[in-house]
Amino acid sequence: MTGIHQLLLTNFSTTTSAAELFAFSADGTFTVPDGITSFRYLVIGGGGAGAGNHGGGGGAGGFFSGTATSVVPGTTYNIAVGGGASGNTVDGSAADGSNGQNGNPTAISTGGTLLVSVLGGGGGGTGGGASEVGTNGASGGGGGGYSAKAAGAALGGFGAANGQTTGSGGGAGAGDSGGSNPDIGGGGGGRGEAGNTDGQGFGGDGATSDIVDPGGNTIEFSGGGAGGTGADSEKVGGTGGGGNGGFNRAGGLESQMKGKDATDGLGGGGGGGAAANFGGVQFGNISGAGGDGVVYILTIP
Repeated sequence: MTGIHQLLLTNFSTTTSAAELFAFSADGTFTVPDGITSFRYLVIGGGGAGAGNHGGGGGAGGFFSGTATSVVPGTTYNIAVGGGASGNTVDGSAADGSNGQNGNPTAISTGGTLLVSVLGGGGGGTGGGASEVGTNGASGGGGGGYSAKAAGAALGGFGAANGQTTGSGGGAGAGDSGGSNPDIGGGGGGRGEAGNTDGQGFGGDGATSDIVDPGGNTIEFSGGGAGGTGADSEKVGGTGGGGNGGFNRAGGLESQMKGKDATDGLGGGGGGGAAANFGGVQFGNISGAGGDGVVYILTIP
């Protein structure tokens, strides 16, 4: 099999057969083993990227789990794993964040029949004078900070795009043109909660599945990215792989201005960048990338 790591779990029945957990970090195939007629699955979409210039955090990738029943041993399933969106790496540009999934959803199919498919997260909206709203996706991206054009802060994108109830929406940005309040990009939505739930600019938390790792531990997936800010400390990405946002008030260091990448394999959203420069280079426009998705298949003996 390609693109997988095969892990052996403890017995899930009174027979000598053991359940097996297959983790796909890239496109591949899964062939149903002998004696298996059902399996559990968890599919996680790629996270959206954050945006620059006090931009919003990226939304988390889609999260969906279920059980395939009456499967036939020897049947081959095609696995597609959506990648996280690339962050903004252009120093002088404050572009919106891109949507997750790297052009493809995360999906399981066989013989041309789709078993399940989830979308990637929405990209964050850029901040500053041309502030933009976050993009819709499985979880919506956060809106940018203060917008002189809109006379206010931009809104977050909506989650659960295309009828998929797989995530929450992003939060709105904050700030004003007078500078009395720091501009803050909105937090990206996570699987478990919307952006800004834990505070302005914080990414929404993810969620866990009933599929556990070989040690019996639950794993949290699909956390939203935090927004970039002009405040004294960074805003925090949602639990489940969301990237932290950049900030620029305390010290003006290059490393703190950049939005942080989400964690690959958890489908989190990337953090937004702050608006500042370091040595004449606008590192604050560099935003975090979304985390790649993943597929887990747990055979039921």
